[in-house]
Amino acid sequence: MKYTLILLAAGEGRRMGIDKNKIFIKLHGIPIIKNVVKIFLDDQDCKHILLVTKKNEQNKIQILLNDLDNNKIKLITGGKERQNSVYNAIKALKDEKYVMIHDSVRAFITHEEIERLKQTLKNSKVALLGIPVNDTIKQVDINKNVTATIPRKELYQAQTPQAFHADILKKVQNKAYQEDFLGTDDVSLVEKFLPKEPIKMVMGSYENIKITTPIDLELGKEILKKRFRGSYEKSSID
Repeated sequence: MKYTLILLAAGEGRRMGIDKNKIFIKLHGIPIIKNVVKIFLDDQDCKHILLVTKKNEQNKIQILLNDLDNNKIKLITGGKERQNSVYNAIKALKDEKYVMIHDSVRAFITHEEIERLKQTLKNSKVALLGIPVNDTIKQVDINKNVTATIPRKELYQAQTPQAFHADILKKVQNKAYQEDFLGTDDVSLVEKFLPKEPIKMVMGSYENIKITTPIDLELGKEILKKRFRGSYEKSSID
């Protein structure tokens, strides 16, 4: 099942406490963005990668990825919000049937998880990775008074990649653009504009974390220690 990947990499490092994009943080000696690109390039079903970046970082990224298969990679300039960045990328889609969207700072995505998504897309038009919520979730009012306890068995934490039949993604993105609606993620656009379209939750991994804060980076180091069994190199910031 051939697909195109939209890889979102136009973020910043404010919550990490750095003045550079988090994609340049090195894990096991390799910048996050390069490692994630390599994971998808290693998947023979990944036809193209639309890499959404800041315009002023594109030269740096091109140099960084110069030794990879650049014929499959196209740089797209990002927008103000995440959703705007995806919209910019879908304008570059042509005859693709399947599309995945991934946050570039989810550095620990595995081929097994990608494969589960691909298999799900054979029977569903929309799918995403997610994990069951472990903590008890409380709903509160504006004054921070608890109003309800939400049953955990009904709650999943959304992850990426999120996967779509391309026509569905184009339809909801165009509708959101026309109505100036901003969703929390791309699946939420399907919930909004195609409420009758089934959305399949696919089991992700508790290691598929998003590296956003210094605590996430520390968790990432522990994941690497587990995966590389002693060959781990200290993470650093480029």
